[in-house]
Amino acid sequence: MTTPQAADRWRKATATAAALIFLVFLALPTVDSVLHIAPAVDLMENDPAPLPEISIPQLFKAFNVLQRGFLDKTYGFRKNLVRQQNLLDLDILQASSHYQSVIRGKGNWLFLAQENAELNVVEDYRATRLYSADDLTRWVAVYRDRQDWLASRGIHYLLVVAPNKHTVYPEHLPAQYNKVSPTDRTDQLVDALTAAGVNILDLRPAMRTVKEKALAYYRTDTHWTTYGAFAGYIEIMLRLARWRPEFAPTIRGDYDIDITPGLTGGLASMLALSDHFPEDRVTFVPKTPRLAKEVDNPKATRTYFQPSVTMSTGDPSLPSAVVFRDSFAHELMPFLSEHFRQVVYVWPYPSTPREMRVFDKALVETEKPDLVIDEFVERYFTEFPPSPKRPPAP
Repeated sequence: MTTPQAADRWRKATATAAALIFLVFLALPTVDSVLHIAPAVDLMENDPAPLPEISIPQLFKAFNVLQRGFLDKTYGFRKNLVRQQNLLDLDILQASSHYQSVIRGKGNWLFLAQENAELNVVEDYRATRLYSADDLTRWVAVYRDRQDWLASRGIHYLLVVAPNKHTVYPEHLPAQYNKVSPTDRTDQLVDALTAAGVNILDLRPAMRTVKEKALAYYRTDTHWTTYGAFAGYIEIMLRLARWRPEFAPTIRGDYDIDITPGLTGGLASMLALSDHFPEDRVTFVPKTPRLAKEVDNPKATRTYFQPSVTMSTGDPSLPSAVVFRDSFAHELMPFLSEHFRQVVYVWPYPSTPREMRVFDKALVETEKPDLVIDEFVERYFTEFPPSPKRPPAP
């Protein structure tokens, strides 16, 4: 029989142990900031601005850095806690909300959801908001003006749309994310631009075809595999052959297919779970060495989202090009570059509801290419156009 004294001692011991455990956990982040004892975790996220040297002149700058989330992203064991939270949500609770950055679909497929405060890719897929007639008129005017401006300088124009993974693999999305409209913004804008005579290439049909034979998009990333990119490249070359009949794409038989384990998918890394969602990387290895090499280009020095890349085959008989791109062009570049004397790949900041993606006319004037390609991933192609600027107050 337990005496009151023994029960009291047990309560005190339990309370003391709980307090000590709490204090240990409370101290761990501070200890880690000095001793760096937390296990390494691969978490893809934007790093905070570095904290400036603390001094009287730098106090205001330091305050701004702290205010913008420096401590939120730098305290000890944070990445480990993010990882454990995501394991709890995905594996145990099986909870997934489209207001999170990444959602888990069927069969361990991951999908981008809330990319930023203004862009939710799942909501775009569901077609919950469509363009108004005014929205379409403004977007058509933008691309029509680009095409006309280039044509007046003897430059061919091609607008290319790479689909979202959600569009190609909707069957792997959680069942609750149904489409609320049979028509989405991509349908609206592609139809409107086609009717206006803009040279647009919609790669959605090509991706739906290739997925029947191969994995078109990675399960753990937002991007297409090399199978998907190669299918997109073929469609681009076939469209360009209407302009230059000598353009002919390479074929699958020109490459060895290399499948290697260890892909670090971007979506899995955003969850700090790249080891939990393993995937193989697909690479096309050309049987004949590629001609195009990266070269310095002093004319393409403007600062964009990412540095410009210039590829050259050195063949004067081939045309030249400027490609305004995003991350989906990364897998296209090795294939496309072989068909041009020189290609300048420009990666501007993406469009937002406040600002349109840069179309650098000054660079085009300087480079004087034969071709300009505007390549967009679907989720940025279908942004709402920036509101017209209000006239100045009288």
